Amino acid sequence: MKRYAALDIGTNTILLLIAEQTIDGRLQTIMDMETTTRLGKGLSKTRKINPHSMQKSIHVIDRYLSLCLDEGVTEIVAAGTSALREAENRLDFLHRVRHRCGLEIAVISGQEEARLSYLAVASDQKWSSAPLTVIDIGGGSTEWMYGDTSGEVRVFSQGIGSVRLTEQFLTSDPIEDRQYQAMARQVMRLLTKIPRPRENTSLVGIGGTVTTLCSVKQGLREFDPSRVHHGLLELKDIEEQIEQFKSLPLRERRTIAGLPPERADVILAGATILLHSLLRFESDRIWVSCQGLRHGILLDRFFKEGPACRVREPDRS
Repeated sequence: MKRYAALDIGTNTILLLIAEQTIDGRLQTIMDMETTTRLGKGLSKTRKINPHSMQKSIHVIDRYLSLCLDEGVTEIVAAGTSALREAENRLDFLHRVRHRCGLEIAVISGQEEARLSYLAVASDQKWSSAPLTVIDIGGGSTEWMYGDTSGEVRVFSQGIGSVRLTEQFLTSDPIEDRQYQAMARQVMRLLTKIPRPRENTSLVGIGGTVTTLCSVKQGLREFDPSRVHHGLLELKDIEEQIEQFKSLPLRERRTIAGLPPERADVILAGATILLHSLLRFESDRIWVSCQGLRHGILLDRFFKEGPACRVREPDRS
């Protein structure tokens, strides 16, 4: 069977998915991993990728490509998202990756990122027959995707992500309440521009924030996708974890079961975005999916599995 790989080069993490096509045409995961590189560290202030993050990210990409070679991958697709869309020196980064790794990275639009991320969730049999609202909390931005059974997807995006908000507001350790409240007010203000979904929609979260919160809820010492994928987060779970994160200095947050140490500094901001999204939508729960952009890339490019998703022209509200 042919093996394919997708790289999702994000603001906070770089993710690798290696998969092959089964006899009945489905995507079967062979390897799925992520590494925190903070490609977007300081980007909101400098508009540039800093040298350390650039070098670390290139090293991770090179390592991923070696894994692809070891696993017999025949085709690789790489997509860059928020950080590479914004960085003034992105061409330098793309050139270095091309020169050192021989990899071409396609910097995709926010609309295309949302379409592919939505496809990853909509192709899951658990949610294939229902209207969906998908929330993708990233390091630099958050997207809310509204789809129906016709395959049309409406996308709303705001420049609030776990890394961006942490750098803008949460600069003390432990977090001062005035800083947290200022961040929460910013999140609530921007969420007023996001419409509420229809009542009968299934609400699904993707990305590192929601999978981490689900892992913390279960106290997992090691991340286990089989226990996180299709998991459920209730409003009270998120509220309790936020209070825990706020009360602890960073060194103690890093010891929480289920919370990767490299996410300990940004999880509070991500959880706050999720909390206020649920409050805005008047929902008390959200399903968790471990699938995301990388799955959508492979489904769209090689597998042609699931509904044909098309993004409606951006709403101007």
